[in-house]
Order: sequence, then structure tokens, then C-alpha cells
Amino acid sequence: MRDHSADIRALRRQSNAAIASLDANYVISFMSDDIVVQVAGGPELRGKAANREAWEKQMAETGVGGYVRTPDKITIADDGTHASEIGHWVGRWRVKGRAHVEEGRYTAEWQLGAMGWEIVQEAFVSSPRA
Repeated sequence: MRDHSADIRALRRQSNAAIASLDANYVISFMSDDIVVQVAGGPELRGKAANREAWEKQMAETGVGGYVRTPDKITIADDGTHASEIGHWVGRWRVKGRAHVEEGRYTAEWQLGAMGWEIVQEAFVSSPRA
């Protein structure tokens, strides 16, 4: 039997690499056409076009250091076509020459389609640094 949670962990690593490469098209390649993303402390982004635009804008800024999302738990639905992911994220960038770090928790919903697993929903929440 296929280990879908391992597949999703591998895709999450690839999506982190996409962010690190500053390639917005690569980042959204993991998303469904009707993706909904709730940005930590920010807007809700609906669809690939809105997400591409947001990533392009952020990646064009000087000092962007990227984001790393790390799954803590992946649960595959009994039918094997949906999965939920819970984890933590860290974002890093420089603002006026100073390092800035933000972190928090996230949830994601994945769906298995003809082309493989795609993210259909993500929600990010910031957490105060200890």
C-alpha cells in the first residue's frame, strides 16, 4: 500500500524549495486551481492567480529570506483521496538591514487528483516568539 503521508511530506519539502528558489510559478504548481490561502495576519487569497500575484510581489522585495513549513502530523482520509496536514512555519527576511523572523502554526488540506496531490486550502497563524 502506498504511503500517501510520505508523498505529502516530500511535496511539502519541494514546495519549500520552490519558495527558496523565488519562483512563484513553481510555488503555485502545488496548488489546486481553486486554492484558498489565509495569510497570517493578512488577506484570504482565492485561486492560483491571486496566490501567484502575492508570491511575485513578496519575492520581488529586497531581503526576502523565504518560508519553511514543517509538517507535524498528516492524516489521510479513509478513502485515500483527501489529507490534512498540521505543522509549524518560519518566515525570514531583512527589513532595513535587520533580520526579521516570524513563525506560527498552519493547517493544509490536500486532495488527490489525476495529476497527484494538490493543496486545496491553507491557513497560517502567527505565534509570538518566546
